[in-house]
Amino acid sequence: MSDRYTYIQERFGGSWPLVWQTDWDDNGLFYLPSIVALLSLVPLTWRFVKLYRAKKLSSTLPEAPEVSPREEQANQSLVSRNGGNTVLLFTVARVLCCCALVGLSAFSIPSTDLLSPFGEPFPSTDTALLIANTYALFLAGAAVIYSTWRKLLLQINVSVLLVELGVYVYRDVWPLARYGGELRDLSDGLGLLWARFILLALTAVVIPLIVPTVYKPLNPKDTADRLHPEQTASLLSTLTFTYLSPTITVANRTSHLSAEALPPMADYDRARFLADRAIPYVDTQKIREARHIAFPLLRMFGLDLFAAVTSMTVHTLLQFVAPLSVNRLLTILQSGQEQTTGIKPWFWLACMFTAPILGSMGFNSSVSIMNAAFARIESILAQLVFDHSLRIRIQAESSPEGDESAELNSDKEKDTANFIGKLNNLITVDLANVTGSRDFILLFYTIPLQMIGCTVFLYALLGWSAIVGLSTLVVLLLTVPGYLTAKLQVLQAEKLKKTDSRTQTVIEAMSILRMVKLFGWERKIQEKIDVRRDEELKWAWKVKILQVSISVVTPIIPTLAMLASYSIATLVMKIQLTSAIVFSSMMLFDMMRDELGRGSMILSFFITGKVSLDRFNTFFKTTELLDTYSKTGEGSGLSDDCPVEVHTQPEDNVIGFRNASFTWVPERSPGTPASSSQFKLTVPGELCFAKGKINLIVGPTGSGKTSLLMALLGEMHFTPTQLDSSFNLPRAGGVAFAVQESWVQNETVRENIIFHSAYDEGRYRKVLYQCALEQDLELFEAGDQTEVGERGLTLSGGQKARLTLARAIYSRAEVILLDDVLAALDVHTSKWVVSKCLQGDLVQGRTVLLVTHNIALAGPIADFIISVTPDGVVTSREQDVSAALAAERRMDPENTYGSAMDADLTIEPHQEQLNCVGTDKKSNGKLVVAEEIQHGNVSWDPLRLLLKSAGGDRTLLFFSIWTIAVFFEAFLYSFATWFLGYWSSQYEYAPPGSVHAVWYMGVFSGILALAISTYAFNDLYLTRGVMRASRTIHKLLCGSIFGATLRWLDETPVSRITTRVTQDIRSVDGPLWSFGKGFVAQIVIMLISFVSAVLFAPIFALPGILIAFAGIYIGRRYLKAQLSVKRELSNAKAPVIAHFGAAIAGIVSIRAYGVQSSFKDASQKRIDNYTMLCRINNDLNRWIGIRIDTLGALFTASLATYLTYSHAVSAANVGFSLNRAVEFCTMMLWAVRVFNAFQVEANSMERIFAYTKIEQEEKPSEGGKPPAAWPTSGDTGPVILHNLNFAIRSGERIGVVGRTGSGKSSLTLALLRCILTEGTVYIDGLATDKINLDALRSNITIIPQLPELLSGTLRYNLDPFGEYDDATLNAALQTSGFYASDTDAGEGRLNLDSNIAGGGANISVGQRQIVALARAIIRSSKILILDEATSAIDHETDVIIQNTLRRELGADVSVLTIAHRLQTIMDVNRVMVLDAGRIVEFASPKELLAQTTGIFKSLVDESADKERMYALAGVGGNEVAAGTA
Repeated sequence: MSDRYTYIQERFGGSWPLVWQTDWDDNGLFYLPSIVALLSLVPLTWRFVKLYRAKKLSSTLPEAPEVSPREEQANQSLVSRNGGNTVLLFTVARVLCCCALVGLSAFSIPSTDLLSPFGEPFPSTDTALLIANTYALFLAGAAVIYSTWRKLLLQINVSVLLVELGVYVYRDVWPLARYGGELRDLSDGLGLLWARFILLALTAVVIPLIVPTVYKPLNPKDTADRLHPEQTASLLSTLTFTYLSPTITVANRTSHLSAEALPPMADYDRARFLADRAIPYVDTQKIREARHIAFPLLRMFGLDLFAAVTSMTVHTLLQFVAPLSVNRLLTILQSGQEQTTGIKPWFWLACMFTAPILGSMGFNSSVSIMNAAFARIESILAQLVFDHSLRIRIQAESSPEGDESAELNSDKEKDTANFIGKLNNLITVDLANVTGSRDFILLFYTIPLQMIGCTVFLYALLGWSAIVGLSTLVVLLLTVPGYLTAKLQVLQAEKLKKTDSRTQTVIEAMSILRMVKLFGWERKIQEKIDVRRDEELKWAWKVKILQVSISVVTPIIPTLAMLASYSIATLVMKIQLTSAIVFSSMMLFDMMRDELGRGSMILSFFITGKVSLDRFNTFFKTTELLDTYSKTGEGSGLSDDCPVEVHTQPEDNVIGFRNASFTWVPERSPGTPASSSQFKLTVPGELCFAKGKINLIVGPTGSGKTSLLMALLGEMHFTPTQLDSSFNLPRAGGVAFAVQESWVQNETVRENIIFHSAYDEGRYRKVLYQCALEQDLELFEAGDQTEVGERGLTLSGGQKARLTLARAIYSRAEVILLDDVLAALDVHTSKWVVSKCLQGDLVQGRTVLLVTHNIALAGPIADFIISVTPDGVVTSREQDVSAALAAERRMDPENTYGSAMDADLTIEPHQEQLNCVGTDKKSNGKLVVAEEIQHGNVSWDPLRLLLKSAGGDRTLLFFSIWTIAVFFEAFLYSFATWFLGYWSSQYEYAPPGSVHAVWYMGVFSGILALAISTYAFNDLYLTRGVMRASRTIHKLLCGSIFGATLRWLDETPVSRITTRVTQDIRSVDGPLWSFGKGFVAQIVIMLISFVSAVLFAPIFALPGILIAFAGIYIGRRYLKAQLSVKRELSNAKAPVIAHFGAAIAGIVSIRAYGVQSSFKDASQKRIDNYTMLCRINNDLNRWIGIRIDTLGALFTASLATYLTYSHAVSAANVGFSLNRAVEFCTMMLWAVRVFNAFQVEANSMERIFAYTKIEQEEKPSEGGKPPAAWPTSGDTGPVILHNLNFAIRSGERIGVVGRTGSGKSSLTLALLRCILTEGTVYIDGLATDKINLDALRSNITIIPQLPELLSGTLRYNLDPFGEYDDATLNAALQTSGFYASDTDAGEGRLNLDSNIAGGGANISVGQRQIVALARAIIRSSKILILDEATSAIDHETDVIIQNTLRRELGADVSVLTIAHRLQTIMDVNRVMVLDAGRIVEFASPKELLAQTTGIFKSLVDESADKERMYALAGVGGNEVAAGTA
């Protein structure tokens, strides 16, 4: 062993290996270019064979290509064939240089051939070079002519000449770096030798590096007008990312660089191309059958992974050049500049400059490749989730299997599976987590490779003592971090579940924010969200503790390995720790510690990404698909598809069922019993709808009328009951569907109606007329170009219903499904729609399936009637309307609307108010304002909020303590390095035996232990502040959103709010603080390292400062562009989420119309915009990285040069200065990079801060609290508003009528101070504008026309905050008529424990209204407002509800009932008739009917059952006759 150690010491501690100093006859190297030329015939032949086979195959195909490649090439000019003028000039220059090389080679050939050095007849070396150069000239010339072969020919040309250049470098440059070396090729003169060098360098290096790339489109028929500069960048520009410099220059000349000013997207990044490319790998059908989604993704991006690994290998190997160079230089200095290494110092100094730059190119190239790959993976996953969601049975996925406790304080409260919240998390948090794990190459390849390299190098320096130390490293790494990592993965998964729960609660609250405000629930919802947030942060704290433990343990392990190695080396092996050994080994141990520290951080990201990828995998594998996709497997994946017809019966053109049964959720297994609330639709026998006719579907509330349409569309799970069971809906002629809960897009009125169909002016105008939309459009300044807002917030319920109807009528579909479109329309409008639209020419010959409760109005035009019983059994009633009515006594019509066959109808255009009066009209039709983008650097206000939230009441003290601790930690590490050098210098002045190694080792160990302890304290101390900030900022954000005005909510899409509470909060929870902490720590280390580096060379302080300022200048230029891109990137996610949410909300309509492809295209455009910004954002980081690395290499090499040749500094101090210089350069790079990353992430804080300053409603105050018992009665008035002046006595029941858009709903909003009004409202003697909003709204109950339900149990929906017992809840359900509507006494009966899907998707709209009514009854308010609260409920149930309300409500409860059904309000105390926002009539029904004229009287007189209406109003028969007369 001692002999081996002596040999190693001689190798690395003393003289260089003899093989490097031995001259040998190397003339044979000149044959290498010719050998490479000969080998190149293999790829040329292979390419020729491939082209020949392709040509032969194309000739056998029935349709040959229109233009062959040769013909296409012949049609192009010489310039275009060579990629333009610039590329052609470089190509010509290459040819000329090759000609010159051939000339020089010919000039050097002797007159006669000589024998080779091996004694056999060979051409001379000069002749071999002539052959190689001539071959290279031929290749260069052929590349100019044959563009299809160009790339391969030039690659071979460069390979031949590069080998020749390498030969000359070895023979004539390498000797200059050796002591006593001589040039080998001076026989032809120095001038000729340099001429060869210059020509070879130009042709083999310079031109290939700087010539632009020739752009070749992926699809020649779809070429882009503008190209991304990356597509035509030269190799050098690609390696240094110089192609982004023009973009950065433009960014520095403007306040903000918009997305339109950025380079366009490259065709290979487009979502459409990626989708086509991904189909063979990650088709969703294949994913459901494969092991894990990660494996096909790895196969798909295998080449990218290989390229990244190759580049990272270059970077990793070049990292060892710095410690090697330091070792060699210190060895030279220790020997007094003697020739101990065989290599001159300038060579090692040159290596210290070039190796970091080349290594940086390798590193940045690898990271850039992985960033691009993961940006594409993000695009693919987003498309997969979207496409997969288009196939999911939403009701099944929305219905949780387990019950959720509604009690807020219950420890056993279960997570509710909110499907929409899960999807939002997938495309925000989980996608970000997957992308954040893109550095896994560093974890699984680079770090192990570096460990191997460090082991070899340390073994050469320290002998077998290094093996002992590294064995300690391996043992500890395999045990402690492995155990902690496994625990971290478990905790991370649990933390993400809590994040899901919190996100679900927030998103659901945001989706029903209007209801929350109307009910005065803001405080209670905020408390519930805070509880969810606290649960999430509790698990986040556990995750942080483990992450800190890993980050502390990971650097401790290499430190222990270093201590073990030095201890064995000095105490056992008695090695003299010279400066050369100490500082080169220190650099290696530092490298190990830094990489393992980085590895722990990457491991955390990787685990988080893996957990998120597992969630994607679970989503794709376990979500319930429609029968169309789950059974046939057709149309799955990223391919364009439409629903296929399934279960087709023999008569393909027949629309109907045969012995069919349907459920929303299929049985999990044959033996699994059905849920107690499982609804089942049954169609016994054969049911065929009348083709080309109007088919009426009737039945009581909750019987399954909507389910019948859904079953026909394939939305429900089909269960055959007999062998011939089937159902059929022909889609060849198209299907249109108007859903009961009107679905509109956040687009213009026209775009909502046309809905991906071709625009036909005549048809469009006719649809507007027949659907009674003309008079509505006159109210909009922008006409049909007016945006309707998210979920149609600017439209009344009737306007949305008619817009949905217009979409179905405008389409040319042969089958039209209409789900109770008349429910939300007033009398005039309903009769108009039935008469003009359903009997109009646009419906003639089309099959219409109309669900309605209004048989009297729709019955006369029906050709076929289908009845659904309360227990979900479907029967046909043929064309006999009277028979249908007799059989359905509970559906006995009120005949309020009269017959559609009445006299001519006219709807006069007049001024009416919109639902949201507070929304300003905009002449350009825009409602949703563009999202604001901040300009310039991040302002101080958001950062101050961030710091104050973390520091609490003593922010300055908190961060002062932390900063001092950071300084102390950095000082300890620097001092430890100096102390180690001081220890090594003792061997220069004293015998090894007199150096007290144990003492030095003890002091050194103590310093490191103190440094590590300080680091642990820093991290834990700051983490407490981070947790405090996360809780405070989240609460502040949610509180601000809950306190926003309805005007702001109308103008702000929910998707923008969603990104704040998911994407931006995620940044505040982690990345923002990580970058901020890292920046401060790196600045401190950089300052201490800089001072330490120039401590022994003060003259070098000025160059160091200049380089630092250069870094700051470059960083500022970069940051200007990066901030603009990041801000655009932050805003680019919201459109993806908004489109995603809109598509899921209207998924049934989208599938019915068969427009999935159009929605996929729209989604791909939004994803493309996001991906383009992602790519630019990532590449800008690489641009700054290569430039800061270059500055660092320049500083280190310059300092090393000065210290090497100054002769004024000892070897130990030189080693210390170089060690600190390398650390300074590393930290300078990371400081700039991390500061920029911090600024970029701080954009999230900016966006959150902006939402804390939005327009707010009046905050509660002590003076605004009403008396505890207020209101003691329902006395309302006087109400003095703009154009309105009335009073309502306590206990009075008021009916409010008026046509759609007359201002009925606006009146209710004004009473609740939801919109700005002029005047005052008094309730029980108090002015409402003096009362706190929460007190006002919590004491008034409103039931909106479209009630909003929460995902959870029925109990949870009635009592979200656990304030009432079950007896109270059941009583409210009984009072509301819920059990009257839910007449099924079997297993399908709903109860308090029945699960309600998000938005109430698994129950009918009528049942939702009843649940909302029950919820209002529970509140026991003195004022109750019913806004079309029973519009979707059948007549009998409505009668039961009204009678119950009259009986059960207290005598002091005032009720305002807005209704289109006149029978509902005929027995009220007074009727208020509104028109264009004004009260035109206000008296009792009897008084109004006694008048000779009047709007209310005309409405009643038009009713087919006016005698009954008069009777309910207390008007006798003579008065009826008189009134009629």
